[in-house]
Amino acid sequence: MTSASAAAITAVTFAALYAGHQIGDHVVQSNSTAVAKGVPDAEQLARGVSPWTGWRACLRHVAGYIGTQAAALALVCVAVPMQLAGMVTALLVSAGTHAVIDRRWIVRRLIELKKCHDWAEGPYLIDQSLHVGAMLVAAVLAVVVDDFGGVAAVAIGALALVGAALLIERRSATAQV
Repeated sequence: MTSASAAAITAVTFAALYAGHQIGDHVVQSNSTAVAKGVPDAEQLARGVSPWTGWRACLRHVAGYIGTQAAALALVCVAVPMQLAGMVTALLVSAGTHAVIDRRWIVRRLIELKKCHDWAEGPYLIDQSLHVGAMLVAAVLAVVVDDFGGVAAVAIGALALVGAALLIERRSATAQV
């Protein structure tokens, strides 16, 4: 594949992932899921709420979200020659990163680090910016990964990311209680 072809496929993949993201995050997701998918806060943990609370809602959201991104990628395939391995790779990266970002603890930590607590739009904009960055990585990997050995490696990486997030959430909850 020429570098021009790779660049074009990367750009089109990103556009499809972004369109699917917008629909999955803002149209498909229900209000109850949006409210329920985050990590319990310190007050809830002190009352005995499990640190795993919210994961079911988060995974339900990610399933619908990835469905919209898959549909967008399938639509793009009408005009662009995309490899199945690349498409699966992009969806795995998007699913893993989306689940972790939507648990919201990374966003809260960034707000603390940036000291932007008074920035009303801050949580939403930081969340969306992290998703866009992750989709860029997914689009690049969609072109780079061209076989199912690579897909397996990406799947392991995505599972490791979610596992690490679970571990961090658990440790954080233990420290707060």
